[in-house]
Amino acid sequence: MNAVITITGMMGISQPDADTVELVTDGSYCRTESGYQVRYLESEITGLMGTATTVDINPDEVIVERKGVLNTKMVFKTGEKMNFLYDTRFGAATLGVDTRKIYAEFDDCGGEMSIDYVVDMEHTVVSRNKLNMSVKLRS
Repeated sequence: MNAVITITGMMGISQPDADTVELVTDGSYCRTESGYQVRYLESEITGLMGTATTVDINPDEVIVERKGVLNTKMVFKTGEKMNFLYDTRFGAATLGVDTRKIYAEFDDCGGEMSIDYVVDMEHTVVSRNKLNMSVKLRS
């Protein structure tokens, strides 16, 4: 189903000069066997134009997969650290994501989600981030 997706990403939230990016875009939203799925195309605002993003929201995890100018698959599970490959046209790196907290409330009409997480590279914290997403079906 067609949906309006609002995403706010805050990088470096533990610092006073945190970077915030907001994207409002059209995409798709549907129920899956284990939860819900959101799909949308990145834009110039995110710096990832030419990348398709899929977000799978399941009861115990959220998976964000990007394909295009950036290729990555991040798995968020509260209280767990997961490694992922961050592959860009300039090179690739293995990063870690330590999920502090996930809030997700979705139904067949849309929903909201918030993920608080820390990104590290070789056990050194790169940034603390927060991702907020709101999904509303188009009428």
